[in-house]
Amino acid sequence: MQETAPSSHLSQAPLGQLIAATRRRIKQALWAQLSEEGLSPQQYWILMVLMEHGAHSLHELAMRVWIDDPTASRIVKALVGRGILTTHPDPNHGRRILIRLAPGTEPLQKRLRALAVKVRGALEQGLESDEKVQIRSGLMKVVANMERLESELAQARLDAVAARASRLG
Repeated sequence: MQETAPSSHLSQAPLGQLIAATRRRIKQALWAQLSEEGLSPQQYWILMVLMEHGAHSLHELAMRVWIDDPTASRIVKALVGRGILTTHPDPNHGRRILIRLAPGTEPLQKRLRALAVKVRGALEQGLESDEKVQIRSGLMKVVANMERLESELAQARLDAVAARASRLG
């Protein structure tokens, strides 16, 4: 049975665990609503980016929804196969493909926009404007911190490989 109220242990949980729990709850809420459309949360997020921001390349879509390019490619391929998305060469870039919503998907788009309003409203319910600003600011700092950590760890791995190579060489 799923819990509907926030768990008391989350008030003392490390920040990363709280962020993970938040993401999980959002995905669970979306799954419940998207099952009627036969869509996953990741498919929904890609469709929302295209609805709200227009055509994108595969890499741009992947970056906007925080997934890797191969995962984005599989999702786009599935949505193209269902006739929800189309792909076309980018007229401004010889090798790039642009991904767009297919003609005739307006009824689906209308339903997904309504869902977005509902979910975003529920997510922000009870939060004052200044609280939303603080949460956004704090989460942006967390993202920047994790990007910095990832870069530092990658550099440390490179340094370790170089040190081993110099000892062997």
